[in-house]
This record gives sequence, C-alpha cells and structure tokens, in this order.
Amino acid sequence: MAEPTKIVKGGFRANLALILSIIALILSIMAYTSSQSEKGLQTRIKDLQATIDKMKTESTEQIDKLRNETAKTLDKMSKTIKPEEQSKEGATESSGGTTN
Repeated sequence: MAEPTKIVKGGFRANLALILSIIALILSIMAYTSSQSEKGLQTRIKDLQATIDKMKTESTEQIDKLRNETAKTLDKMSKTIKPEEQSKEGATESSGGTTN
C-alpha cells in the first residue's frame, strides 16, 4: 500500500503571511480613518476662519458706529459750551477795556 501523504495545515510561511496581512489591514484601516478625520478637521478650520472674519467685520462696524456717536455727542457738547465761553469772554473784554 501507498504511504499516506502528510497534510500540512499551514506552516511557518503561511502563518507569517497571515499575520502580516492582518497587520497591513489594521494599518490601512488606521490610515483611512485618520485621513477622514483630517478632511473633517480641514472643513472645521475653514468654518472657523469664516466665523472669525464675520466677527471681525461686525466688530469693525460696531466700533465705527460707536466712534460716530461719540463724535456727535462731543460736537453737541462743544456747541453748548462755546456760547457760554463766548458770553464770558465778551463780558471780560468789555470790563477789561474800561479799566485801562
């Protein structure tokens, strides 16, 4: 009779190939998920930059409005003070001219 053939269920090379393929699969999954998170991060950065630009323009508009209101208020104050100063100066000039 013929000798029974020895059936090898795997071997060193087959086990090594299986381990390496599993490691490669894990690394590829990790690389894929990190690339997806980078895309999400890039979109979040763009959104934040747009929000910052919008806030800058809004704050600039508010500062300009505040400056204009302050200038108007100071102008009104100066107009109310100047007539009082002019009337005081007119009174001192008329009295100052007669004392010489």
